[in-house]
Amino acid sequence: MCKADYYNRDPNSVLEEQVQKLIIKAKETDDKDPVLKVASQPQLWGSLKRAGTPIYVPRYQKLVITYSIFAAGFLGWSIYDTSIAHFLLCAVGSLIGYDLLSGFLHIVFDDTRNLNLPILGQPCLEFQMHHHFPTDLVRRDFLDVLGDLNTVVSILAVWIFLAFDPWNKTTVRFMYSMKLFMGYYGQFSHRSAHTASSVNNKFVQTLRSVGVMIPLDTHRSHHRPPHDREFCLIGICDPLVNFLYSKVTRNRWFWMFGFFGIALYGVLLEATVMDYVFRAIGLEQ
Repeated sequence: MCKADYYNRDPNSVLEEQVQKLIIKAKETDDKDPVLKVASQPQLWGSLKRAGTPIYVPRYQKLVITYSIFAAGFLGWSIYDTSIAHFLLCAVGSLIGYDLLSGFLHIVFDDTRNLNLPILGQPCLEFQMHHHFPTDLVRRDFLDVLGDLNTVVSILAVWIFLAFDPWNKTTVRFMYSMKLFMGYYGQFSHRSAHTASSVNNKFVQTLRSVGVMIPLDTHRSHHRPPHDREFCLIGICDPLVNFLYSKVTRNRWFWMFGFFGIALYGVLLEATVMDYVFRAIGLEQ
């Protein structure tokens, strides 16, 4: 196969082949890497019971577009009911909330002890394989990268609609719709941190200069073993998360329950904080 044909193939299948080559090499050298050990076994019950190969699979990109249109409609409805000022403040609050969530998520998914957990094992395997193939996010189609969030977006959408009534609570609706776009923005930020050409992209450089996108060097420091710093995908909350992880606790269950708590109740907490901010500055709805 010529080089041109190799790179014109589906990037997921190319990456999957590279994983298998890495597994073979690890067996030949007696490498005890737990990530490659888990990757060498087949999934069980569609990865619900046990993580394993295949790891790089195409995502349902139409779902990304569907969720984006729905969230944009919700966001427009919220702005119509309030103002652009409400939107801008909610965007800031949502960005900070998302970045904190991304830090907790990254710590949980980077923990090799979680590779053998049911349900969570597969996303942990995908996250940790990223340390072996840092450019996998760049090789794959961008919509495919956004599709990595399809499962969690679906679960959280059901939860938020059942628990927090965004239909009748404007600020909850704001923060819910913003959460989706912040998740997608986080994927863009992460992908850009592995794109060498982004240093010449004035738009990306502007975002980095104002502190709302993770710089290349900062994220590269996370990819240097033992991968114990700079977990957040935007970077705003890195000082807090670094302090908690290095100075307070590395307890597996603290971060696990923290992650689920922020994921499930973050939108409600963010909406509560934003309502307080609106009242404090005279922006009552």
